[in-house]
Amino acid sequence: MVIFGTEKHRLFLIDFLRVICAFLIYARHSITIFGCTWGNSTIDAFIKYTTSPVMTCFFIISGFSIHYQHRKETISEEWTKNYLIKRLIGIMPSYLLVCFLWPIVFPGQIVTWIQLLPVDLLGIQTSYNSLFGILHNGGTWFISCLLAGYFIYPVLKAILHASKTRFLPYAIIIVLNAILLYNNYLVPTFGLDGWYSSPIGRAFEFTIGVCFSELLFDISENDKTDDSNKNWVIKLSGLFFTLLVVSYLLALVNDVSLPVILFVYFSTIIILIYLFLSAVIRSEWLEKNKLLSIFSGMSYQFFLAQLFLWTLSAKVIGLLGIEGNLIKLIVSFLLCVILSFVVWKYYDKPIRKVLSKRFL
Repeated sequence: MVIFGTEKHRLFLIDFLRVICAFLIYARHSITIFGCTWGNSTIDAFIKYTTSPVMTCFFIISGFSIHYQHRKETISEEWTKNYLIKRLIGIMPSYLLVCFLWPIVFPGQIVTWIQLLPVDLLGIQTSYNSLFGILHNGGTWFISCLLAGYFIYPVLKAILHASKTRFLPYAIIIVLNAILLYNNYLVPTFGLDGWYSSPIGRAFEFTIGVCFSELLFDISENDKTDDSNKNWVIKLSGLFFTLLVVSYLLALVNDVSLPVILFVYFSTIIILIYLFLSAVIRSEWLEKNKLLSIFSGMSYQFFLAQLFLWTLSAKVIGLLGIEGNLIKLIVSFLLCVILSFVVWKYYDKPIRKVLSKRFL
């Protein structure tokens, strides 16, 4: 597909999206945990509504980005080993820091921390759905789900590359999205546990990202004619239209409100359109922009810092002796930025560098 070119480049719009998603999660927590408001009830409600699509977005872009990096690489025993080591080096240092800081910051929970330590170290806490609200697992559950996505990726890559039909990624995206939306009907109907922190549901979202990356960047010599470009655009439009129709029909079955349709049932479509734009739109300046790269790079730590942020913010505000909604927002946001930057710059990056030299 010639509009993308053949060289791999930084998808700066995904960097923007990571930053926006991290901020929206912070904004929600500032409301639900810290008792803040962002102006009025309408804005606050909008921020709360974004939580579900933000997490969906996080897992879809994770799968999309990983396949974008590795789609042309040949699978082998050596490749699989290096891929898994690289992924673990990228995610585990900051996660383990949170895990081992927890009993220091919250010594009253040390007994529970010891009891759950094997589960947390293995990253399997989302296999036990009710652990979501215990210790740090209300915030680190997504790491457990992401690990599941990392481990299934080599299998997904092998299946997609072995497939003799280019229709496979389209079919997988449509079917998995339908299952995820149908889950919204099953849960309230039968009183089931939701899939918010489920490794299965999040692995589905991760897979959707991988498959969309595959169909977008499946470039071959036969795709460089005007006719093939037109056919490709028709197929992509067909994918979006099919997702739109299926999503709307499932929304009608569940009889949900318009905000739910927009924020839940259409979220995957909106995310995929954004990812399409991220592949098309080029800006050499933004692709090389250091500030954007830094904010995107520390977005992961920005998520994790919030596990300690609200307790720390309350103590700082108490020391300052100043009260008010604006002060709470300013102090908590600045502390979150500072904490995440320090951990990313002076802990995570150095450790990843050392581990990469040692094991890769």
